[in-house]
Amino acid sequence: MGVATGYVFRTWALVVISPPIAVLSAIILRVYEFGMMAGVIIIAVCLAATQLAYLAASYLLYGREASSHDEVDGEPGEISDQKIRR
Repeated sequence: MGVATGYVFRTWALVVISPPIAVLSAIILRVYEFGMMAGVIIIAVCLAATQLAYLAASYLLYGREASSHDEVDGEPGEISDQKIRR
């Protein structure tokens, strides 16, 4: 779900996606009679995996657009979209 969210939506979608994942996980774990601590750990791991998958998908899509190099020195990069002369 995290990868699909990362390809289609932005960060705010994690706020919408995370609670249903937690509730669905809790229902499934309750049906299979997991204990309290095991259930909490599994839900936390599911949410962390979803967020990491979202970050990976976002990085693959938008990683080239975000350049910390331009932010640090104020100089345009090799491919200048601002039409600033060197």
